[in-house]
Amino acid sequence: MPSDVKDTIRRFILDDLEWPGSAEQLSDEFSLVDEGVLDSLNLLEMAHFVQSHYRIRVDEEDIVASNFETLTAIEAFVLDRLGTASPQSSR
Repeated sequence: MPSDVKDTIRRFILDDLEWPGSAEQLSDEFSLVDEGVLDSLNLLEMAHFVQSHYRIRVDEEDIVASNFETLTAIEAFVLDRLGTASPQSSR
């Protein structure tokens, strides 16, 4: 499932947020915030997508850059909310 989360988020960024870059540029550690992929509006859209797609609760205080900075961070947030463990997040 971990790679599924990253792949799903990557597709959302490319298709729904219409980011003009390539899927290859969106590496697991690519800074979505620093590189301007997620501005304040897109961050809210991402939070809503994660909440509805994964059926998890995303509270207002969860919508911070650290939870959505990279695909790895988003994956860790989602898996934490789902109550599953990720090999990357257990380091």
